[in-house]
Amino acid sequence: MPKLASLINKLQSRYPELSFCAAERYQFTPPQTILYNPAEPEQLLLLHEVGHYLTGHYDYSSDIELLRIESDAWHHAKNLCSDLNITWDEDFAEARLDSYRDWLHANSLCSNCQLSGYQDKAGLYHCPLCAKKWTSKYQPE
Repeated sequence: MPKLASLINKLQSRYPELSFCAAERYQFTPPQTILYNPAEPEQLLLLHEVGHYLTGHYDYSSDIELLRIESDAWHHAKNLCSDLNITWDEDFAEARLDSYRDWLHANSLCSNCQLSGYQDKAGLYHCPLCAKKWTSKYQPE
């Protein structure tokens, strides 16, 4: 935990408006709280959550928008790594993004014909083949 504690101190100096709180998972809680798990002292996860803060994205209206927000947060985390002299792990970030890509794909599959549907502005999925409609079935991790 010493590396994580040191990173939190650096981040608090850089962003004094942020609060860092120990919790069971890493999460950005708008408008200015970063939750982190001391049992999983992963610097990149912490920087990713700070990336959410830096993007100013507090909510999303579609599954694909959530994937974009996650990607933006990882981009900010990469920039923070460079600024803070922390080793960036592209494979780690891509694996985390893959979990959202897999989630998005699972949400978009029609249960009738297994074709990928599209999500409208109201969040409802539509199958272009069989015309079935559904809402998101899963929540991202």
